[in-house]
Amino acid sequence: MKTIDEDIKSGQFKKIYLLYGDEAYLKKQYKDKLKKALVQPDDTMNFTAYEGKDTNPKEVIDLSETLPFFADRRVILIENSGFFKSSQEELADFIKNMPDYLIFVFVESEVDKRNKVYKAVGTAGYICEMKQQSTSVLVQWIVTLLKNEGKTIDRPAVDLLLSKTGAGMDLIYAEVEK
Repeated sequence: MKTIDEDIKSGQFKKIYLLYGDEAYLKKQYKDKLKKALVQPDDTMNFTAYEGKDTNPKEVIDLSETLPFFADRRVILIENSGFFKSSQEELADFIKNMPDYLIFVFVESEVDKRNKVYKAVGTAGYICEMKQQSTSVLVQWIVTLLKNEGKTIDRPAVDLLLSKTGAGMDLIYAEVEK
């Protein structure tokens, strides 16, 4: 995740980002960070989002070959496509030789590391597994969230919060907001 933060800070982006794993909160946070850094808020011409298993890889490739309109890059966000669980040889081949103006951001729940698309992304871009965080990381995160709001919390209260919410950051964040 530090790599993504460094890329955003420097403005030097990889051609492809794959965010996957169990921690939905982190995937959403980093997807939103990348989108904000890569695309102007009102740019609907150079940003396209696909979601779901019915995403057609041929359509994605066709759109990818379209030059950006009055911008430096075209950004395509693809969520929960299943491309990393099934054979998508045409997409894997395209990724190996994709144009410089194009940036893909994939957000997936599950991947097969033996998949050709996964291997192509590993060569051309950056893969980040968003795992559930350890208790010590969650404790520090909760303390920081509350500190940013001018609040404090002691360790027994943090432990009680974690015992009630579990390790899912979405649920923890919702409870801390309350």
